[in-house]
Amino acid sequence: MKINYTDAHFCYRKWLLMNIMRTFIFLFCTTLFALNPENVLSQHSKIEIKENKKVTIDEVFDLIMDQTDYKFFYEEGIFEGLPKVQLKKGSIKTNDLLKQSLVNANIDISIGHNNTVIIKEKPKSTTLVLQKIKITGKVTDVAGIPIPGANVTEKGTKNSTHTDFDGKFSIEVANNEAKVVISYIGMITQELPVSTTFMNVRLQVTTTELNNIVVTALGIKREKKALGYASQELKGTDLSAGAASGNFLNDLSGKAAGVYIRKNTNFGGSTNIVSRGIKNLTGNNQMLIVIDGMPINNSTVNSSTAGQGSRNTYDYGNAAMDINPDDIESINVLKGAAAAALYGWQAGNGVIMISTKKGKAGKGIGVTVSSEFSVNSVDKNTFPVYQNKYGQGYGPSYDAAGNPKGIPVGPTGAFFTIDKNGNQVVTTTDDASYGVAFDPNLSVFTWESYVPYSSKYGQKSAWQAAKNGPISFFQTATTFNNSISLEDANDKSNFVLNYNNYKETGILPNSELKKNNASIKLNHKFTDKFSTSVFANFMTQNTIGRNSSGYTGDNIAGWFRQWWATNIDLQSLKDVYRNSGGKNISSFMADPANGNTAPKTMDNPYFNRYNNYQSDRRNRFIGYGQLDYKITDWLSASGKASIDSYSELREERKATGSINGSFGISRAAVPSGYQKYVGTFSEQNYQFILTFKKKFGEDLSLNALAGANTLRTKSNSTLASTDGGLIIPGIYALSNSISPSPFPLETENNSAVNSAYTSVSLGYKDFLYLEGTVRNDAFSTLPKGNNALNTFSTSASYVFTKHLNLDWLSFGKIRGSYAENPQGSIDLYSLTDVYDKNNPFGSNQIYSKPNRSSNPDLRPVKTVSEELGLEMQFLNKRVGFDVSIYKSLSKDQIFPVDYSTATGISSRYVNAGSVENKGVEVQLNITPIQTKDFSWDVFVNWSKNKNTLVSLAPGIETLSIGGFQGIGIVAKVGNPYGDIVGKDYVYAADGQKITKNGLYVMTTTTNNVIGNITPDWIGGLRNKFTYKQVSFGFLIDVQHGGDIYSLDQAYGQHTGLYESTAGYNELGNPVRNTLANGGGLILPGVNEDGTPNTTRTPRPEVAGSIYGYKANPEKAYIYDASYIKLREVNLTYAFPSKFVAKMELTDLRISLIGSNLWIIDKNLPDADPESGVSAGNLSSGYSGGSLPSTRNIGFNLTLKF
Repeated sequence: MKINYTDAHFCYRKWLLMNIMRTFIFLFCTTLFALNPENVLSQHSKIEIKENKKVTIDEVFDLIMDQTDYKFFYEEGIFEGLPKVQLKKGSIKTNDLLKQSLVNANIDISIGHNNTVIIKEKPKSTTLVLQKIKITGKVTDVAGIPIPGANVTEKGTKNSTHTDFDGKFSIEVANNEAKVVISYIGMITQELPVSTTFMNVRLQVTTTELNNIVVTALGIKREKKALGYASQELKGTDLSAGAASGNFLNDLSGKAAGVYIRKNTNFGGSTNIVSRGIKNLTGNNQMLIVIDGMPINNSTVNSSTAGQGSRNTYDYGNAAMDINPDDIESINVLKGAAAAALYGWQAGNGVIMISTKKGKAGKGIGVTVSSEFSVNSVDKNTFPVYQNKYGQGYGPSYDAAGNPKGIPVGPTGAFFTIDKNGNQVVTTTDDASYGVAFDPNLSVFTWESYVPYSSKYGQKSAWQAAKNGPISFFQTATTFNNSISLEDANDKSNFVLNYNNYKETGILPNSELKKNNASIKLNHKFTDKFSTSVFANFMTQNTIGRNSSGYTGDNIAGWFRQWWATNIDLQSLKDVYRNSGGKNISSFMADPANGNTAPKTMDNPYFNRYNNYQSDRRNRFIGYGQLDYKITDWLSASGKASIDSYSELREERKATGSINGSFGISRAAVPSGYQKYVGTFSEQNYQFILTFKKKFGEDLSLNALAGANTLRTKSNSTLASTDGGLIIPGIYALSNSISPSPFPLETENNSAVNSAYTSVSLGYKDFLYLEGTVRNDAFSTLPKGNNALNTFSTSASYVFTKHLNLDWLSFGKIRGSYAENPQGSIDLYSLTDVYDKNNPFGSNQIYSKPNRSSNPDLRPVKTVSEELGLEMQFLNKRVGFDVSIYKSLSKDQIFPVDYSTATGISSRYVNAGSVENKGVEVQLNITPIQTKDFSWDVFVNWSKNKNTLVSLAPGIETLSIGGFQGIGIVAKVGNPYGDIVGKDYVYAADGQKITKNGLYVMTTTTNNVIGNITPDWIGGLRNKFTYKQVSFGFLIDVQHGGDIYSLDQAYGQHTGLYESTAGYNELGNPVRNTLANGGGLILPGVNEDGTPNTTRTPRPEVAGSIYGYKANPEKAYIYDASYIKLREVNLTYAFPSKFVAKMELTDLRISLIGSNLWIIDKNLPDADPESGVSAGNLSSGYSGGSLPSTRNIGFNLTLKF
């Protein structure tokens, strides 16, 4: 072989000024580029790698020569003994591939004529032979994730090795003057001197353009560049950045564009997750959750005595909270209908695709132990600040002549009750704070004066505000989250075994949630063609003491926020409860001055929490088995059977001695009671898929699949309760009922769906992709002959950077999609009438037909959607964005239409009306700084959705969605979903409020639109900083717009609890002074004749005369629901590898983590704008009686060995 050697050395620098990008997202500036002597080939030439594999250097040259005009000349055997090169599927610049392949070779390279590359071995230098040194270490990426298969070589020699699955390596080098070279395809090569026997190496991504692989519908892995729809991937580590929340859905907040996550403050409560707006007016709008291609149930479970979104209920949480975040490897969010089309009717709202972890190889079985402890304290900014000037009472009462009755005390004219001895007694029946002004020199009899178990029994007390107000009732909550994981892998098998124990105490006394979660995942390759995968997950959850939500007597937070007295001390209530042995001695008494100390309006809150509590238990199993067979190189078959099954027990109690209140199935007012719910659910999927994957020539590729699925769902439930009270106190059993128990409410549902689907994807030269999907679902619940529904979608993507040779443009793609799909299923009881069983008449059984008629011809809502997108990455992917615009129309909405009573029914379900959603989503990533030791990454998500109700049934303009205390939520034609309706002010022509006799005039109608629950836009800003072994990150979550009604303010102002009711007027006098003493206000507004209001309000010392729901319409308590929150903060330190090795560990790190640390800005006073009753379509827009939010700060320790 003829060998010629020519010295070729060139080095230059240049400044490149970027043109202003003609996009609507951002501008970027200039950067500095440098070429070095190793850039021997064209900077624009790229090599396509079809699959992940290891090849020899000779094979690398063959690959380059096949796809370029370069020819290589070198002596045979020159590369013997050098390690193979790990190739990763995708595209890579030719020069980078050559450089990284030859990093371990001791050679010189020159360029000859006609693109000939001449390679020559350098002369070997003579060195002094010294004792060899053993070097160990670990190779990770900048995020600390191990890199298996990286090349580790002693520079200038053929002495090399590879890292294992944990990124670890061991190599012996000649002496301490040697250098170690670490390289990996797609990463920047590092050359390190032997200054220590342990090396902790972090490799950074190079300019290489490698294709991202994402998990799509049915668990199919696809190149992201080939997708014609939006998808957003999150790593499992992204979820654990915040303190443990008990529900992984909460950790998605602010991290996925276009996904609206609504959590509430209920203990163990549910989370609502909606993508791209409300599409179904009366049905489910939550995204489908899929684990390894298997759909699972995520129903929102509320108290069976009241419906979803009710004003009086327990929130039993989402089924998704059973999922262990430690099992999650990654999540891919599929937001559009085209992305989820293969799931048909189940996925019309989008899909959360979860991929679980696989076992990794190491030196023996790898063990990971993680322990986390967090403290949750009440955010006082989300709880009322009480006025401390006035005490219990509603103000003075008046006789027929308008004169105050009783003995006046102070300038307010307010009164105590007078007992038979003439003593002044606090009016304990009044659940308000419009009483006498506090005066520490005034001594009065309080509720404690009449309680033998109180230290103040028989004594007067100074008239002053309580030292221990309602905020002291809440305790510091704690969370313990411990897990252990075992894993291992070899060439044929891998497994991972996880166990997690989670324990959380709430801020309310006697509240605790415990979860145990065990899972195992096995993958085994029997032959090169035949493999299997098995996943099994068993979960248990036990909860006691969930808070009652909504407007109900058992909701203690509601009392504290709406009906309370500022002189009542919680410590006194606690002491009396304990000293009495647990009796229901309340501060709100019937008539203590005359010997009646029975509870009047509210139970002792400690009695309530320890006696009127609920409990629930859920056992759940999720699992699948899958077999895969590779028939040929281009055809494979897969079969999977999966099951999601759970059983549930829920119990609610009302103890003897409680105040009478509605309870049980009959909702009658009873002094005690017991209610029991038992339910089971099972969903089985059987799936078979044929997959075709073949390339025709060098330009055309075809990926196709055809499959079938059968779904079998079974559920049953029984709800039973006592009636009339309990015979024996403390015995909670259905047989312990004073009156005959009502008939149990029993349900049993069995349904099946048989499906067939196909998908075809064509690729041309790896830059143009077309895809089409068709699915047919046949339902057992729909009428025969008319029970099949079709889903189809089409999408396309064009990678235009394949035709642009711009150094500053790393990647660019445009995409588009179109889809038609049914939106969920139909409630069985909307299709078929079910007769209600009534109490028998003698020996005759009586059944009745419901007033609302079913409709067997109902069809599911159908959504037609379109989407366009643009993805671009710049400056070696240091800057990038992904923009989507979309539009959808959801037709054939299902809702009841009123009928004439002459027909024998009051209403009937119909298909009518349509809802439109259109919007824009933006994802932005920036790496402002990236050096050897330091990196700063910024991620931005922003989305805006415009929802419009296009039409309803003929003649119908408004549909009632739900009602709360004081307001209604409706859908009105021409408006966004979720109008808030209620009373409004009456306005003058110039917009000023009209007054009469000094007070505002209100509308007599209650159907005025006074707000809307839909936000204008949502967004998130995530920052991540990494310096050597320290990482720091934080997430800011934003909602702009949307309205919320505060029942707390409407009632709490009426009762005089809040500071706003006890201020000063423009005269500098207390507002609550009588008019004769300079009190009252002149409300801004005009009289009916347009003249300014100059009348001071009458009787300002009386509750509700100025403030609250009696003096003002619901419009007065509509607030902007916007907020800016510091959602997450995390600080992690990974101990140096040398220290870890001495501890005989492979990894050791500690983290300080926090969530919901600071509400930076909000408009809703005294509450969290995210507070609500439960999940579902009515999860937002209403704040009443919610628990305060908590700030969570925790500590995590993770070790591996």
